[in-house]
Amino acid sequence: MKNVVVVKFSEPSKAYQALSLLKEGDASGRIRLESAAVVERTPDGVVRIPESADNVGFVGTASGSLIGMLVGVLGGPVGILLGWGAGALMGGTFDVDRAVASDEALSVLARAIPAGSTALIASVDEPAVEVVDGEMKNLDGEVTRQPVADVERELRAAEDAAAAAAREARRTLRETRKAQFESRVEESVGKVKKKLGVS
Repeated sequence: MKNVVVVKFSEPSKAYQALSLLKEGDASGRIRLESAAVVERTPDGVVRIPESADNVGFVGTASGSLIGMLVGVLGGPVGILLGWGAGALMGGTFDVDRAVASDEALSVLARAIPAGSTALIASVDEPAVEVVDGEMKNLDGEVTRQPVADVERELRAAEDAAAAAAREARRTLRETRKAQFESRVEESVGKVKKKLGVS
């Protein structure tokens, strides 16, 4: 089973130990670690990635991988929608209660890393979930798991929604600028007519 696993820890140092254990599990063939990152979420919702691992592409970075995309989305506007930067929604049109109560993959994963916590996010191919669960339990880690297919589908939907919102924002900006330009031209013409005594 290909899953995205989020493991929350009360002690930040344990997230780093967990990353080492996943690397060891990959090396021994008990799991296949696609990519992973230790994620710190500050009390005000800012996301940091102090350490990561990626078996696809560049070793030592989760950027460009599923985990890199996931962290980027959760740390951006979609993350705000999911409660990662509460307060930033003031005056927004999002249904926050629905997002927080949602059982969709991104909502579940976002809730697994509350403000002020440290977690390990990993994309793993697990022959049996007991391998990761057992190792994380030994470190007092709380495991949340979602199928990779669900996460990828929601990431695509989030990207599509963000692109549509950006297009609408650009259209609105163009219309606003056009209206402002037309207003300035009309005002200038009015001043010239007044100087010339033309009505």
